[in-house]
Amino acid sequence: MRVRIFLKQPFFTLPGYIPRAAVAVEGMLEAEKPLGWLVEVDTWLSETGAKLEGATHRVLIPAAKIDHALVLG
Repeated sequence: MRVRIFLKQPFFTLPGYIPRAAVAVEGMLEAEKPLGWLVEVDTWLSETGAKLEGATHRVLIPAAKIDHALVLG
């Protein structure tokens, strides 16, 4: 299922992995784990909704970091 996830706070990351300014992500939800959602993220969005430059990554997004999510399809 494709989802858009809005984060409570941007990801803490090192340069070169994922965009630091990403506050929302889109991708395919692969699994719901006890600690969070495993998502193949292919779209990184800024607080204005602009797409950010970033590669596709499989990310375990902690449940505590998720504010809410939209099911896109």
